[in-house]
Amino acid sequence: MEVAPDFVDGECLTRFTDKAIEWINGRVASKDGKPFFLYLPYTSPHLPVIPLERFRGKSGCGAYGDFMMETDWHVGRLLDTLEAAGLTRDTLIIFSSDNGPENPWEKRITEYDHFSSGVYRDGKRSIYDGGHRVPFIVRWPAKVKAGVVVDQTVGQIDLLATFAEIVGAGLPDDAGEDSVSFYPLLTGATQAPERTAMIHHASNGRFAIREGRWKLIMEHARDERELYDMRADPGEKKNVISQHPDIAARLTERISAIVQHGRTSPGTVQANDTGWWPDLAWIAGEESTNPRRAKRKKSTTPENP
Repeated sequence: MEVAPDFVDGECLTRFTDKAIEWINGRVASKDGKPFFLYLPYTSPHLPVIPLERFRGKSGCGAYGDFMMETDWHVGRLLDTLEAAGLTRDTLIIFSSDNGPENPWEKRITEYDHFSSGVYRDGKRSIYDGGHRVPFIVRWPAKVKAGVVVDQTVGQIDLLATFAEIVGAGLPDDAGEDSVSFYPLLTGATQAPERTAMIHHASNGRFAIREGRWKLIMEHARDERELYDMRADPGEKKNVISQHPDIAARLTERISAIVQHGRTSPGTVQANDTGWWPDLAWIAGEESTNPRRAKRKKSTTPENP
C-alpha cells in the first residue's frame, strides 16, 4: 500500500524523527516564545518490522527487539534536541503505546523467553489486560519528580482533560466526555481521587468496566461475565464473580448507565450515535430475545446509577 514514490518502508522512523527535529528547531529559531505541541505517532513496532542495518541482531530478541532498540534511539534523538535547545526542564513529554503486543508475542515466548505482555493476560485485541495495559512514561522536570511510580488507573483518553487543565482551558460539556485529568497525579498529589470508571472494548465487541481495583468483563456470545481483583490478580487468572456478586451487580449497573448516558465523566447526558446492538448483551433492547438480559434500571447520572 505504498502511496508515494519516495516512500521507503525501512526509513519511516528516521524520516519521522528528522522532520520532528526540523520542526522543533524551527520553533526554537523563531524565538517567539510560544508553547508548542508535537504529536509523533511512530509506526514501530507495528508491521512492517524493518529495523535499520545498524540495529539488526543487536537485541537478542529477533527483528522485533531490534526495531524496539531503533525506536529507543530515535526517541533519544528527540530528547537530545530538546536538551540542546534548553527546553528539557519545561517540556512535558509523554511516551506511550496504542495497545498491547501483536499476535507474535506468543512466538517470542518460545523463541526468546520474552513475555511482551509481562504478567498480563493475552495481547492486542483482547479484553484482558495484555491488550490494554501499555507503557505510560512522563518526563517533565519542572513539575514531575523523577522516579515516581503511580499505580492509579489512567488512560490515553485522559490526555485531553489533562492538557486542558495544564493550560487553564475549559472543555465544553460535549467534549472529552470520557476524559479525566490526571494533572494532580503529575504534581505529586497524595490524595488525588480515584479515576471514575473506565470502559474497555475488545476487537470482537466484548466490553469490560474497570473501577478501582475491580474489573468486570461482560458476557458476549458464549462467554459469561467475569470479575477480577486487579490488585490481587493482575494476570486475571482467578474469576471471583461468584465470591463477589454484589460488586458484579454494582458494576453492571454502572456500565449500563455509562452506555445509556454516553459518557463516563460528570455532565449532561450525551446521545449515542447508534441504537442497541448485540454486543450490549447485558442491556435489554428491542432486538433482545436473550432471557439472561435484565431490564434496564432507571438512573439519573452516570456517577450514581
